[in-house]
Amino acid sequence: MFARSFAAATAAAFRARGFRREELRLGDWRVRLYRGGRPGGEPWLLLHGMGATAATWLPLAGHLRRDCELVLPELSELGGTRGPRPAPTVPEAAAQVAAVRRHVFGDRPPTIAGISLGGWVAVRAALADPGLAARLLLIVPGGYLDQDWQRIERMVRVETLADTRAIWRALFVRPPWWLRAGRYGLFLAYSSPAVRAILATVRREDGFDDADLARLSVPTGLIWGREDALFRAEVGERMAAALPRASLTVIPQAAHAVQWERAREFFAAVDRFRGDFPLPPEGAGAQNPLSPTPGGGGGTWPRPTT
Repeated sequence: MFARSFAAATAAAFRARGFRREELRLGDWRVRLYRGGRPGGEPWLLLHGMGATAATWLPLAGHLRRDCELVLPELSELGGTRGPRPAPTVPEAAAQVAAVRRHVFGDRPPTIAGISLGGWVAVRAALADPGLAARLLLIVPGGYLDQDWQRIERMVRVETLADTRAIWRALFVRPPWWLRAGRYGLFLAYSSPAVRAILATVRREDGFDDADLARLSVPTGLIWGREDALFRAEVGERMAAALPRASLTVIPQAAHAVQWERAREFFAAVDRFRGDFPLPPEGAGAQNPLSPTPGGGGGTWPRPTT
């Protein structure tokens, strides 16, 4: 009942903003996705996190929609995707992302952006197909192996309302006023079959390490909340050091839900990423992620900043 209500609320929110809903049949899965923005504009594929829906991206979708073509797939039944389980495994989700990309954008590689679990899926998808994305934008991504996964698992396994205290504190330094009564909704999401399915199927080999990140030649932006207690900011620093072409923005007074808590600073970080790693204009040829920034030299790219 909660999943159906959550999916309906997400659909209504996107419909009110002029996005259209589609379903894509991929084997045993019927993947729901939302499409909007400017047709033929800069292509973006946006992946939400665990216990969430594509509505995670509503603020950024509004920011990008004037000059970008946006596609937002749902990665569990919480958003209306249906399959043999309430949520796909990480490798299944990565394969679904690749299929959605081909279905919508054809031979145009998009920027693939992912928050938390969505960032994890984005990395795995890009590792499986190096030509899949023109850029990656990873917001507090999961999946990096060199961190305390026992601590993380304790925080995200929710059985009672009291169990949400740790994850709530990881999400927010100070939540927006309209989210301050949201802990019960967080409890319903994190105790849902969708989240339980993800936690039951995730494996160590689904993660990634420095050697994996070193294989990602596409420009990659990292955005972190300095006070994130789930995936800590030092993880972002290590990821940025391992990536060949990376920038890192750490936003003060923000935690894991940085896109909600510090929206203005978050938008500025996204705009800076787009400026630092520009895509060629339509008709200018395929993106070469190893070529230098226009006006730069020697193929160098911005390094981590805070």
